[in-house]
Amino acid sequence: MSRFVVENAEDTKLLAQTIAKYLRSGDLVILSGDLGTGKTVFARALLASMGVKEVVTSPTFVLVKSYQGVIPIDHIDIYRIYDPDELDILCIGDLLEDGHAVVIEWGERAIGLLGPSYIQITFERLESEISIDEEVAGAAKRFVTVDFNGPRFRDRARQLEAEIETIWSVA
Repeated sequence: MSRFVVENAEDTKLLAQTIAKYLRSGDLVILSGDLGTGKTVFARALLASMGVKEVVTSPTFVLVKSYQGVIPIDHIDIYRIYDPDELDILCIGDLLEDGHAVVIEWGERAIGLLGPSYIQITFERLESEISIDEEVAGAAKRFVTVDFNGPRFRDRARQLEAEIETIWSVA
């Protein structure tokens, strides 16, 4: 597990680019954090880094958006799903089995329901008092925790954590 501070939206995008190099077909990425902490900024940059040419928008109301990059990748937002049984209709397990990478915003709600292997990236506000202008400009600092879970990431976790440590000071 790595925990560090990203200085701004550009740092969040750099983190996404770094992680994208290590993602493979069938990987699950869970994004956690309060509203406005950087989940969608991260997801957009991750998908772009994986070769998605389309404009990536938040799937909050459609729940799932599918893209083709170097591998098929699905961007899912389960903010509006409260009952774990409702996750079945999204067929996330099938997407993973079919070799799609899956990125889920608000994914902490799905932990334990989609298998033991996933990367969880959690964004937290560093400063409780920040101006709206700073927030909108993407200048707000965030704590980020990157946690690798399950056997699927055993080999890649060490390499990725070492790369993260060369860019950010890990706490």
